[in-house]
Amino acid sequence: MFPFQALGFTPASQRDFIAKDLGPALAAANLQHLKLIIMDDQRFLLPNWADTVLADDTAAGFVDGIGVHWYFDGLTPASVLTKTHNRHPDKFILSTEACQGSGIGQHKVILGDWSRGESYAQDIIENLQNWVGGWVDWNLALNTEGGPNWAKNQVDSPIIVNATADEFYKQPMYYALAHFSKFLPPNSVILKSNLASTTNPWGVKRVSKASGLQIVAAQRPDGGLVTMVMNKGKKDVTLKVVDGPGGGRSFVVTVQARSIQSFVWW
Repeated sequence: MFPFQALGFTPASQRDFIAKDLGPALAAANLQHLKLIIMDDQRFLLPNWADTVLADDTAAGFVDGIGVHWYFDGLTPASVLTKTHNRHPDKFILSTEACQGSGIGQHKVILGDWSRGESYAQDIIENLQNWVGGWVDWNLALNTEGGPNWAKNQVDSPIIVNATADEFYKQPMYYALAHFSKFLPPNSVILKSNLASTTNPWGVKRVSKASGLQIVAAQRPDGGLVTMVMNKGKKDVTLKVVDGPGGGRSFVVTVQARSIQSFVWW
């Protein structure tokens, strides 16, 4: 089916392989510190895949987390991730693969394509809002053709290397990832956040889903709070950020059109 090395499991065969072979082999080799991730495939397979594997107590005892890819996300809402978390709260969920330019008919490498950066940010935000603890790009750097790749499975990458010119180019995908890797350090805790309509003396414009805004907020381990905002719309949006349900601390910002911005405060 694929022009490169691959393997396939059903949920049941993976369950049995872990319970009877892989799990005991890791234990016998004193490698229990390794994190074992099941599925590592598309989220439309959830929650059934996790339910099938983790229903077996022996297999579940060896499993640490659930891996998901971003391909075909349009077929299944991100809420299935929360549903899976609620069924298996002791297992982490990690987004283990994503890339642009992999679709049929898509250009492999497009230098400076902002929409590809937006797609990364949108997927990360959706994942963070639904109990996913991390997000991994498939490739850190590729050449200008989207390789090297002996199977000719070229794709785009956050960093493109032009070896002939001895240059490298940081793509919008790179800067989208930077907002989350820089402002959302390990051990941060995602907070519930909402976009709400406002009509107050500040003169803040009404904010709705039609504004093109997407947000995620978190408590950082250093005690700070961070809100990351993406505006996919064509107009600037004035946003009032309110810290807490009682309307405590607040500040007003302008989120520029087609931008990703991060705000940190203590």
